Amino acid sequence: MNVDESIRFSGIVEKSGHLYASVMREGLDEHLKGRNPEISFSQSAYIVDLRKMFTQELGKLDSVIYLYEKVRMISVPLRDQVLVLSTDNYGNLDDLLSKLNKRVKEIEPDLQLRRVTTHLDREKLEILRNLFESGISDEMIADQLDLDIDTVKSAIQGITKTG
Repeated sequence: MNVDESIRFSGIVEKSGHLYASVMREGLDEHLKGRNPEISFSQSAYIVDLRKMFTQELGKLDSVIYLYEKVRMISVPLRDQVLVLSTDNYGNLDDLLSKLNKRVKEIEPDLQLRRVTTHLDREKLEILRNLFESGISDEMIADQLDLDIDTVKSAIQGITKTG
């Protein structure tokens, strides 16, 4: 957040759309309420992943930017995750992107995201088992159960071992 004063929110989102970590500038009213932030994170992760398919023809994807009347939404691929930002609508966008890309290049080589595995109760584990056995992808299961992808993969490993 200390990259630029216009940054309202920044977070790390997994491919499944699960928000891994975030920080919001103090004293702000949230524009998105209810489940809308979750939907926005999922869409950002999906769009970044989808746009990566053009890497060979167009080069490495630097960012996806949405310009709204009230804010700018920026999604930046960061290893297997997506850095999502919301910024105020003032200031030079090119300068902001330059600062952001410089900072990402500085931290990305040393970045280590440690994931916390969520404990699953019997009911949620049974739902996960049913979704897995019906052929639903790990990412979709994570999205449906609002879990991080590593928790889902760990649970699936346990399911397949115990048969």
